[in-house]
This record gives sequence, C-alpha cells and structure tokens, in this order.
Amino acid sequence: MKDKEKGLSLSGKDIMPTTEKEKSISTFAFLLLWIGIAVQLVTFIAAAQLYPALSPTQIIIACIIGNLIVALLLTLLGDIGIKYGIPFAVYIRACFGYLGTHIPALLRALPAIFWFGFQTWMGAYALNVIMEMVTGYSNLTLLIIVFGAIQIINTAMGIKSITKFQWLAAPSILLIGIYLQYVVMKSHNLSFTEIFSKSGEGGSSMGYAVVVMMGTYITMALNAPDFTRFLKVNAIKGENNWWKLNKGSLIGHTFGLVGAMLMFTILGLTSGVATGNWNPIDVMVATIGKDNPFLLVVCLLFIILAQWSTNISANLLPPGYIIVNFFPRKISFATGAIIAGTVGLLMQPWNFAEYIPQILVLITAVLAPIVGIMFADYYVLRKRTLNIDELYKVDGQYKYWNNVNPAAIIAYIPAGLSVILFPEYGFFTALIIAAVLYYVLMKFWICKIYDQPEITRKDLIPLVPDLNKVNEIE
Repeated sequence: MKDKEKGLSLSGKDIMPTTEKEKSISTFAFLLLWIGIAVQLVTFIAAAQLYPALSPTQIIIACIIGNLIVALLLTLLGDIGIKYGIPFAVYIRACFGYLGTHIPALLRALPAIFWFGFQTWMGAYALNVIMEMVTGYSNLTLLIIVFGAIQIINTAMGIKSITKFQWLAAPSILLIGIYLQYVVMKSHNLSFTEIFSKSGEGGSSMGYAVVVMMGTYITMALNAPDFTRFLKVNAIKGENNWWKLNKGSLIGHTFGLVGAMLMFTILGLTSGVATGNWNPIDVMVATIGKDNPFLLVVCLLFIILAQWSTNISANLLPPGYIIVNFFPRKISFATGAIIAGTVGLLMQPWNFAEYIPQILVLITAVLAPIVGIMFADYYVLRKRTLNIDELYKVDGQYKYWNNVNPAAIIAYIPAGLSVILFPEYGFFTALIIAAVLYYVLMKFWICKIYDQPEITRKDLIPLVPDLNKVNEIE
C-alpha cells in the first residue's frame, strides 16, 4: 500500500538506499573527509577550558581514550550504511517505529544545528577581525548571516560538493594548525616539556574529561551511516564479513578523527597554559598581534576554513537528512539543509560559549541511550540483518504499537535518568542500561506481539536489499 494513503511518508529520493554507482568515496577521500570534519574549534575551546582543573597530560589521555571510543562506535554503526546503503533516519525506524523514529532523530539533529550556529559565529568572528583590519569597518551580525548562507549553499549541493571541499580544506587546516602551534609556543617561550610538566589544580575528574571529549562527535556515531553509505568498498557483492566491509571505514574514522582531535586538543591546552584564554581568535590577535597582519590573516583564514569544513559535513548534512525524513515526499535534502542552517543561526548559540564542557557532557548523556539501543538492535538482536523493504513500507514489521516501539521508549527513559546519578560516567551507564533494557523488552515482549523475523528466526539468511522492489514504493 502506498505510504501516502495511510498518512505516512516513508520514502523519497534522498533517503533511498544508495546504489553501487553512488558509493564513490575512496578510503583516502573518507580519511580526508573525517580530518575535515574533526578540525574544529569546539575541541580547542573544551581543552582550554578543562585546564587548569586537569593537567595537560590528563587532557591528552582523555582526548585519546574518548575519541578512540567514538571512532569504534562510528565504525560499528557505520556498518549499517556500508551494508545496506541507508541513512540513520531510515534505519532508526527499526528501533523506534515509523513515527517513533522522529524522537531520536530530533534529539540527534538539535546538537548539530546548535553547533552549526556556534561554529558559524566563530568563523564570522574571524572574518570580522580581517574586515576591521582591512577596512576599519565591523559588522559581526552581517558576517554571521553571509558566512552561514555560503555554508548552507555548499551543503545543499550534496555529498560530492562536500567531499571536494574537504580535499582543499583538510591539508590546509592541518598545515596552518601545526604552524599556529609553533607560533604560540615561540611567542610565550614554551616547550612541550614545560607544557606537560604542568599539574592540574583539581575540580574535574578523568571520567568527566573523557565524556567531554566524546561529546563533540558522539552525535556522529548515531548518523555514521549517512556517510558510510557513500563509501566505496572493495568487496564482492553480498559480502557479509565485517572486517572486509569495514576496514576502510575504520581507517578513516580512527586516523581522521583521533589525529585531528589530538592536534586541536594540544592547540587548546597550549593556549590555556600560555594565555589562560579559551577563545582561539583572541589568542591569535594577542599572540601574533597586528604587527604582522599577513600572518594574522593566514591564521584567521585557518579558523574560517576549520568551521566551514566541519559545519558542512558534521552539522548540516546529518540534520538535513533527518528533516527530509519528516517529509520525504515534500522536501529535498537541499531544503532540509537550508532549514537546519536557518534554525541554527536563529538559536544564537554563541551566547553559551562559556559553557562548552557542560554542553558536551549534556549532549553525550542525551544521545548515549540511543547508541545503546542501536547497538543492541543491529548487532545483538538482528545480527546485522535488516529487511530493507519493510523500512519503507506502511503497515510493515516496524509498525509496532501505533507506529511507535514501546521497548525503545521505555529503555531510553531510565537510561537517560541514570546520568543524573552518575554524571561523570553517564555515557557508559546510559548506553549499557538502554542496551540491556531494549534487548530484554524486545526479546521477551515486543517480538512475541510484533514478529521480527530477523530476530525470531535463527535460520534466516541475511537479507540483501532489492533496490527495484524498494523503489516501487516510491
């Protein structure tokens, strides 16, 4: 039955499974994409604000541990996109139901939209400093609007446009970042030995710091399929071996994310030690000064590129797909990206710039139960087997109770509340509680009422999506 006849809209050209031809991103391009995503100033700010409560060494360890965990989650959940070519907004129907899917989707979209506005402000701030130097004129509000519009247009042009931009941005950002590290250390007569000999004053724990470092990209773990669905995989058709399918994804996530995050963490904590200032633009102006305008402009361009690079791929693409999933027949991905970007600017998130670590912890806590539910559903219950046709079919197996899966809702609530009891380790408690509760509720309750063949039938052969059948729904 057509989805429009039941008042539901489940299919649209931008959320259908990708074809082999559309899977065009190589492993190296995927690595560059992730470097481009991960080079942003939120990490710089978080590291600077964690000092001096924690020592530089503790902050580095927290960065490595936190981002290795995120890279692993990105790869695990990215398997959904590689194997089935579907975005997060479609897969999550299997966990939450055809209408229930909008709950986790909205929870995932809001942080990305928030960060788009915040990082657009950072880029516009840098542009404003350049404009003041050149013309003596200042208009930060205008530049926020203009810079935001340029990024929205870039994103609306699609994944190929985003990937091409990263080929330019990622190497440039890395080179300028390394040079900026050198300039800050030289200007303040600091060596790495001196930086890492500093001790923390206390007031924060390692657990808190790990969760802070995870908070920047835990959002991306949910919608990893949005990117991996375009990744070219050198495996035979119908391949089910996890390693053969995901080794390119693992390389891109691990080296791209952890490497870039480590560089920005070192930059941020160096700034904290040298100046006590968390704002990278103010640090540049104070360190380089206007005596060397060319160098200052180059470093400010680094800020602009970093924000642009992260925003188009991490903060506009995911919510763009999520908004499309609300009305897939009525709006395109380009329209979804425009809506997400506009809302992000109207939120004015720069007013909360003093509270970045706290915001990152909150985001981690809100999204951790969804990660736990997705992992339990895809790996433990369905064992990487999905019925793709049913994801796009009204009255399909994922309808559950009034198009909402009670197991997911019930599992989410206590998992989220656990963060109040264990704020510093809330991600881990929320993930585990949600995963265990969801598994039990699905296995011994939901599946007995709403049959899920890939869970209840042990002899079921892993399903390969039939794109022709899926497209008939449309």
